[in-house]
Amino acid sequence: MLKPLTLTALLTTAAYPASAGLICNGEEVDGWHFYCDPEPEPEPVKPEPAPEPQQEVREEPQEPKEPKELTATEEIEAFREYADELKHRAILDPTPENVQAYMEVNKQMAQQAARFAAVWQRVLFGSPHLDANTRRPLTQMGTNIYQDQRNAAEQAALRRAAQEAGLIFVYDNPADCRLCLAQAQILDGIRNAYGVEILAVSTDGSPIEYFPDAVQDAGQLEALQLADKPRPFIAIVDAASGETQLIGGGLLTEDQILERVYVVREVPMGERYE
Repeated sequence: MLKPLTLTALLTTAAYPASAGLICNGEEVDGWHFYCDPEPEPEPVKPEPAPEPQQEVREEPQEPKEPKELTATEEIEAFREYADELKHRAILDPTPENVQAYMEVNKQMAQQAARFAAVWQRVLFGSPHLDANTRRPLTQMGTNIYQDQRNAAEQAALRRAAQEAGLIFVYDNPADCRLCLAQAQILDGIRNAYGVEILAVSTDGSPIEYFPDAVQDAGQLEALQLADKPRPFIAIVDAASGETQLIGGGLLTEDQILERVYVVREVPMGERYE
């Protein structure tokens, strides 16, 4: 006959067999317990708010941009590049097609130039102040008349200069400087024609034909800052002020001397001599 079990033993044996561990709060524990700490209930997961539906962004249709208008310079440069490309292509690969393409554009350029020249001419007809013919005639008859008038003005300028100034003619030994002798002959003719006073100056004391009263340089050229000029050379000296202006070196003809005296004496600095 079995011994009566105590209440404690009975409860223990019935509820929890010895061979089994106690599961408490999801873990197996040894021994026995009247109760387990209840597992904390998990906090309810709050559902995330549903994303708001995105509103479709409607792009406003953009008006097409007008092409940028080229300047005249840009247009010419673009055409020039195009013509150069055709030319270079024809040179590197001279097929009939490439050569003809360049010939076509070359013809186009010639036609454009001809139209420009035709308009230029008509504008020139109606704008005499732009026409060089009003300042210096282009025809043979007009050129002759213009040249006669200019010669007369130059000769008058030299005669006026003869009353206020004189010329200095500097030369080297004529035995070594044939140009010096030729210049002396030209100056002698000018002296006789226009009455201008000419002082011949020798750099080494050698005499020269046409100017038997030539003097030797004794430092005067250095004082006038003319000592280093190539010979022969001619300068004009104002008698009143002593101002000296070089009008040229080397062999100068009578026409050149007349022209240069006129420019130096009567054409203001900065104005064009016609």
